[in-house]
Amino acid sequence: MSKTPKIGDLVHSLAGRDSGEYYLVVGITEKRTILVANGLNRPLKRPKKKNPRHLQIHRSGPAELVERIQQRKARDEEIARAICSMVREDQPGGEREGNEPDVEEKRWY
Repeated sequence: MSKTPKIGDLVHSLAGRDSGEYYLVVGITEKRTILVANGLNRPLKRPKKKNPRHLQIHRSGPAELVERIQQRKARDEEIARAICSMVREDQPGGEREGNEPDVEEKRWY
């Protein structure tokens, strides 16, 4: 990991039982542990502690949500909705949106 995540950043877990999951950074401890939450199975009341080396930073979240997280006024629904919209923007759609399919079709005739 090249840079340190900030509060409100969208991160992707690379290691651990939760690898592949997306989270928002909701805190940083003194021991350089990152606290992450996704609003679903990891609510703001009990964020997951992650090693910064096990996270991939994608981008910063919406400014108003970052401010609400810092003020401790954010809700789990806002976190989940923000993650869903940011992940959808980062991963463009499939064939229905005009993209080429990832797999070549082999014809046997």
